Amino acid sequence: MLLDNKVAIVTGSAIGIGRAIAVAFAEEGADVALLDIDSANNAETAALVRAKGRRALPLDCDMAEKGQVRRAVADVASQLGRIDVLVNNAAVYINCALTHGDFSTQTANYERSIAICALGSFYAAMAAVPFMKAAGGGNIINLATEHVDMDHLMTTSPATGYDAAKFAQWRQTEAWALELMPLGIRVNAVCPGATDTPMLRAVSVPTAERGMKAEDVALAVMNILRQGPDGPTGRSYLIGPSKSAMSPEGTTGRKDAEAILNAK
Repeated sequence: MLLDNKVAIVTGSAIGIGRAIAVAFAEEGADVALLDIDSANNAETAALVRAKGRRALPLDCDMAEKGQVRRAVADVASQLGRIDVLVNNAAVYINCALTHGDFSTQTANYERSIAICALGSFYAAMAAVPFMKAAGGGNIINLATEHVDMDHLMTTSPATGYDAAKFAQWRQTEAWALELMPLGIRVNAVCPGATDTPMLRAVSVPTAERGMKAEDVALAVMNILRQGPDGPTGRSYLIGPSKSAMSPEGTTGRKDAEAILNAK
């Protein structure tokens, strides 16, 4: 299997895309560390990983707290022996509009959005890279969004903090790829369109029902890993963009995810 004897970290693993990625990793032979603040649902993800015959290490971790992230990553290396893959998936989609709430609520929402996703990704990478270097290389995959695509049709959205954090991840992907290339660490991003997850359903059930499945995004992540150590780095892969025709089953997203395997 592709990930035999490998250890992967997935942040935001309790539900949705993070859970789908964790299960996909286990199916390919990886032991999976699960970092999330939602301990109850994270335990369910751990059970799904173990059902595939792999070790699961669920860790309570607020990705906005750098001390917690550093300790969690160290625990992964100590308990599972190594770190080969990091998926920065954790994010929140909350109202940061300038015309809602008050100064206190909206600044707190914006700071939380940036901290969990953009800063959390940095904290996790900073903590994990020394262990990847010791392992002789690895992969970092950032879960961004189709919103970073220059052709994305922007509509009024109160979640500007979410978008700003994802744009930061997009730049992290390119910068880290150049920095870490000499260490054999590839860095890429997956930028999904609308995907049926609890996060999106909390905003728009119809949009979620028209979107891709979380498993389509997991397939994209797996296909980045299947490209091998000499595969592309610094790439941001757009899958299932909602500006294109997409069936309720998300077949456009699946085709995009499959195409990644042959990307040069």
